[in-house]
Amino acid sequence: MSLKTLILGATAMAALALPAAAAAPADNSKSLVPGYPDVVGEYIQIPGYPAAGTPKALNTASFLRLRAAADGETPKPANAVIVGLPGFSSTPAHWLYLASQLVHKAQGQTCDGAPCRIEVWVLQRRGANLADTTGLTAARARKDPKLALDYYLGAAALQPSALPGAPLKVDVPPAGSPPPAWKPLSQTDVAFMADWDFQAYAGDIDAMIGLIKQKTGNRNVFLAGHSQGGGFVANYAARLQADGKRGVDKLSGLIFLDGGPSAGTEAAPTEAHLNAYFAKVAALRAGKDRVYTDASGMLGAIAGPEAAASQSVTGVYYAFVDPAQESIFPLRTAAMTANPGDAFLRAIRLTWLARAGASFDTDPVPGGGVQMPVLQFLGEGLGYLDFKPVPGTEDQCDKTPPAPMLGPPRPGMAAAKCVPAPAQIDPAKVYGWVEGGGNGQSPLDAGKARLWMDSQAYAPARSNIKPVEVTFAESGVRTIDASDMIASNWYPSERWDFDAGFVGRYKTLKLDRDGVKLDIDKSAIAAIPVYVARQSPAPAANNPFPGVTDYTEVNKTGTYQTDAAKAVTPFDPAINAKLYFHTDFVSVDDSTPDKGRPGDPGNSAVANTLINWVLKRSKGAAATPTPKALGVVARY
Repeated sequence: MSLKTLILGATAMAALALPAAAAAPADNSKSLVPGYPDVVGEYIQIPGYPAAGTPKALNTASFLRLRAAADGETPKPANAVIVGLPGFSSTPAHWLYLASQLVHKAQGQTCDGAPCRIEVWVLQRRGANLADTTGLTAARARKDPKLALDYYLGAAALQPSALPGAPLKVDVPPAGSPPPAWKPLSQTDVAFMADWDFQAYAGDIDAMIGLIKQKTGNRNVFLAGHSQGGGFVANYAARLQADGKRGVDKLSGLIFLDGGPSAGTEAAPTEAHLNAYFAKVAALRAGKDRVYTDASGMLGAIAGPEAAASQSVTGVYYAFVDPAQESIFPLRTAAMTANPGDAFLRAIRLTWLARAGASFDTDPVPGGGVQMPVLQFLGEGLGYLDFKPVPGTEDQCDKTPPAPMLGPPRPGMAAAKCVPAPAQIDPAKVYGWVEGGGNGQSPLDAGKARLWMDSQAYAPARSNIKPVEVTFAESGVRTIDASDMIASNWYPSERWDFDAGFVGRYKTLKLDRDGVKLDIDKSAIAAIPVYVARQSPAPAANNPFPGVTDYTEVNKTGTYQTDAAKAVTPFDPAINAKLYFHTDFVSVDDSTPDKGRPGDPGNSAVANTLINWVLKRSKGAAATPTPKALGVVARY
């Protein structure tokens, strides 16, 4: 029986002999976070904002819930709930380790005579709700990642080495190999994404926060955003809600992680701005512009459903392979040929751990300039490849013209003297990885490739998401099972990305036109604690919100606090983020928090300051829903 036959529609689970939901045990062990056995993850979906045109089954809000595993099926009241917003094209997987560190650290502190409880709920982008993850779940249940490989990619994804005379990484697919069963949804299928705007995402957050029951006088909910999500935090806090209150009135604090804070750069949109905005909206709704990003924009060939499915399959392999064994996947594909170092990374033989590190590290060959500009800008400092040119090839460099940098250069990136080329590789060697982080051998890298690998591999075995049948305009009836939490957004919303920039641009924004109804006033952000951690070497007193007196900022040069902030949680002003790259702020290693000060390798500058900042600014405790109330069961 072929995998295509096995994995069809809602009958796939039964065909693969997965346990039925009603019979699934309450065992949390398969849902624990790697490295944090006291933290359990659950992938949850609830009714979301009713975006115009979207099928009801897809108008949902999904999020990763991380909480204390010791509470089992009855979570204790939370001293704080942090609702997290991922950044541009990002997912909850990027937040896995910061969130787990906070849940873990809270359990080691005392609140009202008992261990504290912090829960972290990280929103999943709506595009993930369109991902058919049946093949991923099947692979996890059977512990056989090849099931996912065959279903989504086919054997053609396994390419032989590009080096003449080198051993083949895999067998060449035989002629006539069956194509993969999965096909991506088309732009026409998901035309309704044209209305997945700021309103939709804000409405999804409303629905999430609505699950948290706060007694009168309690203030327990914090809104946190990384990168583009930081812009959303300010916009949401300033937004007028249906009950006449602004978001800031219902929150205990705002947290900005290398994104924001910003009160807007212009007072209000002009008529020309508004006309340009609605012209873009009209183009999206009419199908003249793409509604999801697919191999275009800043992310290029690593964007869109086919690229994301490939990354998801890689994540399933990460879950079951020996990190020291050789990866069967090339790090670069034929579509990635425009950057220096691409040919080198396409040819080199790597361990699975090295593949994980080199896929997202900002500079995997120190000073070599082999990483794509977008990942230099968005990536982490994870360590480096254990690579040296074969003797006699030191000058055989890659002459591909460098692509423009997307941000300010970091040491060693701007002017590589010799970008490595395939001629410098030993074809008989499988290259490994030198780790950063706590006890790592790369003192300038605060992250670890193993953490990145595990975050890409992780998907909670506990979920309430069920398969749904949807009729699409072009593809017809399709069964979508989005219950496996994916580490990349398959269908990134162009409308959301467009709205994020537009809404964040203005101090005030009032709209009631063409289905868009917004009332945003950022001057309303006042009398609320604000925490900021970012790369910027910003000067002191860089608070953009005049009414905020409790303000803390950790940046490259140190930590700045207002007097009101110091009175609640005074921090060592020498704490800094000088080693941190963009995604380090939510993913950095915290394996040796007892060594050095926050910001040193192995001692998270964010987790080890934010934990007390949050707990000291919480009032009372909030009741959070039980897994049973949300319909959460073990998937396998």
